[in-house]
Amino acid sequence: MDKSNFSVEDFVLDSDFREWILYPNNQRNVRWELYLEKYPDRIKEIQIARAIVLNIRKTDHQIKEDDIASLWTKIDTKLVDQVSEDTEKSAIPINSQATIKRYTQESSQRNFNYPLLKIAAIVLLAALLGFLYYSLPEREIPQEINWLTYSTKPGVKSSVTLSDGSVVKLNAGSSIRYVQNFVGETREIFLEGEAFFEVAHDKLKPFIVHTQDITTKALGTSFNIKANISEKIEISLITGKVEVKSQEVQEFMDYLIPGEQVITFAKGHSWEKDVFDQENVIAWMYQTIIFDATPLPEAIKILENWFGVTITVNQFKDQNLTLSGKFKGETLKNILEGLSYTARFDYEIEGKEIQINFKQ
Repeated sequence: MDKSNFSVEDFVLDSDFREWILYPNNQRNVRWELYLEKYPDRIKEIQIARAIVLNIRKTDHQIKEDDIASLWTKIDTKLVDQVSEDTEKSAIPINSQATIKRYTQESSQRNFNYPLLKIAAIVLLAALLGFLYYSLPEREIPQEINWLTYSTKPGVKSSVTLSDGSVVKLNAGSSIRYVQNFVGETREIFLEGEAFFEVAHDKLKPFIVHTQDITTKALGTSFNIKANISEKIEISLITGKVEVKSQEVQEFMDYLIPGEQVITFAKGHSWEKDVFDQENVIAWMYQTIIFDATPLPEAIKILENWFGVTITVNQFKDQNLTLSGKFKGETLKNILEGLSYTARFDYEIEGKEIQINFKQ
């Protein structure tokens, strides 16, 4: 069920939401925290719905109104049987509300059986409380949830081993966010930038990577995801099998086998499945930059992120210009020198500021 646009009423009527509010546990806490991560604009509706749920009876464990009315009727009937013939003409109440009203109005006329009724009510109340106490499920003490963020600055690459043994290699200018120790039934990570995942096998606890509205689900495999903000998302499978789907567009879903890749954009703008060149995709892990007919603006972004610099391009007119070349472990100066001959530009390096001037 799509809960992205739930109203207050929808939340209140949703059994999973009510269980989270009334009986929180580790699994429910993680599931709803992930929901709020995706849909933060629902927080106001959730706050209102929570207040409503906490102020209504827990319908899963209440005694039916008809049953309560029947019990009161039996009590009243027994009381009436014990009074004199003069009182046998009194009306017999049919529910608790009528009983309360009658005893409020006619307290002086019914003093003779008020203590007995009070005792009966106390016994009934004790029985009801006992029933509720033993019928409620034992509450699980929720474990504290801690979110961890691991990131790299432009010009820096890094690797992190997660608590399940999975390894994440982060390209420069990237970050991952996840729940410490993967509390819950899944292992879920939120990625910005580019990373390579070597997933530890655990068929009972799927590994899921979120990149905006695109999710990649794996059991034990290795894959590369490139998902920079406002750019295309590329999921490339090296080993194993993964499921890739869009949370926004239901028909956007595919299973990948090694050597296959999905290229898409957030919010369902497009979806393309194809094969890919493994050397090009994971070259960054081996300190290698590969330009393969790469448009100049894209190449500039790669160099800025790789070396942590700012590049300004002047007098650039040829919008069809592409760059090609392979550079392993090279300095920025050597890369610019190599590209300048074919692209016909001069360059100036002043610390972290680079000027590229195209020749007229």
